[in-house]
Amino acid sequence: MDDAEQILQDVIQIRTDGDYEARVADYLLKLLDTHHITTKKIEFSKNRSGFIAEIGNDQGPVLGFAGHEDTVALSNPADWTKDPLGGQKVDQRIYGRGATDMKAGLVAAVLAMINLKEQHIPLKGKFRIYGTVGEESGEEGAEKMVAAGMADDLEALMVGEPSGISLKVLQKLSSSLEKLGIITANDVTELLNYNQSSEQHFLEIAHKGALSYDIISHGQTAHSSMPSLGINAVDGLLRFIYEQNIYFEELVKSNNSLLGTTTPVITKISGGEQLNTIPGEARLSILIRTIPEISNQQIIDQLHKILSKVNAKVESQLTMKINFIHEPVFSSSQSKLSKIAQTVGEPLLQQKLGFIGVPGGTDASQFVKANPQLDVLVFGPGNTSAHQVDEYVDTEIFHSFIKVYEQIVARYLA
Repeated sequence: MDDAEQILQDVIQIRTDGDYEARVADYLLKLLDTHHITTKKIEFSKNRSGFIAEIGNDQGPVLGFAGHEDTVALSNPADWTKDPLGGQKVDQRIYGRGATDMKAGLVAAVLAMINLKEQHIPLKGKFRIYGTVGEESGEEGAEKMVAAGMADDLEALMVGEPSGISLKVLQKLSSSLEKLGIITANDVTELLNYNQSSEQHFLEIAHKGALSYDIISHGQTAHSSMPSLGINAVDGLLRFIYEQNIYFEELVKSNNSLLGTTTPVITKISGGEQLNTIPGEARLSILIRTIPEISNQQIIDQLHKILSKVNAKVESQLTMKINFIHEPVFSSSQSKLSKIAQTVGEPLLQQKLGFIGVPGGTDASQFVKANPQLDVLVFGPGNTSAHQVDEYVDTEIFHSFIKVYEQIVARYLA
């Protein structure tokens, strides 16, 4: 066991699946302060703290790194074969909730920063780490940091979310990944033939945004034997669904070269309280994964038009509640950050690294609000065991990413 792995185990052992990120922030801030690195604790509420850490000077650009301290819920701890809060090492793996998503990435960046400082690597510019809270529950930490102007000077941003997949899983999922438009089966075969490690990683330069909203239909209850005395809220909701589906048929025709099409999904629907009562309220929940070609605001504007049209035709009145808006991210494979990461990462990870876009989101959606032209790269230790029972990170990959981050920063700020 070495110091890097012990630090990761310590952080995994801190439970952060709710409002408890402050203990992770305190642990990492103490470690950074020991090495005389400039830090700032960012308090959001009781037991919820993020942080900023920074090395370098004002002689060049600012390269950022975003990593979240929180995790998803443990989910049926009895189903785990390892303690979900144990950080146990077995063979070449460290297990625990958050091991992959994304305490390994955050710890790797912190250790890379410490190594750069201790080795007195000359930098022309600043390397800044953002330790965020609440990424899994809506990216609230990153959102507040960006709103406070803490990212206004960034030129580029790395996000340490897991970017890998085990070779066995990749073989099994190659056809599914091709259907999703992420990578072709032939490209998967080529990567597998070259790979000399346990996982295949990708340079993620794009991911979809997200728009979540509820449509609420307001009617009037009445006895089901006398429906004329009430207003059936479900009827209005059904009319909205019909009109919305017509719009969605057009919406999905736009295409992004890496991300594919916009993906709208109705995820929840409810209405009425009991069988013999006219529903006085009905509700619809929708999540749309968005692409840069059609902005979230354009979609919202069109939804308002649909609402007005439906409200003019039905007795119930419909309203819309926006739950959250996350911007899509799309960067170039030819950016300075992308090219350096590929050059550095391939020999250290012993594999070819291709550029892809993914349907899920990250804190980067908040950072691009401050600078829509921000170069973004999602690249970090970890794999598809995120959010699953027996989540783990490969220790060799973890160590490699510490070196990867060191070299990316050193070259970017050379």
